[in-house]
Amino acid sequence: MFDGLWTVEFISTINQYGSGVLIVNGDKLLGGDDGYYYSGTWTIRGNTIEATIAVLKHNPNSISVFGNIDHFQLNLIGEIDEYQFNATGTIVNNPQAQIKVVGTKREDL
Repeated sequence: MFDGLWTVEFISTINQYGSGVLIVNGDKLLGGDDGYYYSGTWTIRGNTIEATIAVLKHNPNSISVFGNIDHFQLNLIGEIDEYQFNATGTIVNNPQAQIKVVGTKREDL
């Protein structure tokens, strides 16, 4: 039901915006944007999602929504239905760095 191509939009606590894509296949998440790629896993219980995602810079000229960071790990929690999810999260070991993520399903896998 959730496997497929999703677009994501996000905003951080330093008021930086971004967008990218995710491919969801079972519990695996893969995706990216023009500066970073994402790799992680998620679990779904009812309409609640929890995810752990590694975010790694692939474009040395890009700056993340958290600033000029080469890599970081996000923990997210939120709600999901068949077509959209809304989640909030923090950088691991830096709970002041928060993010809001909205995902929209575009294609089935």
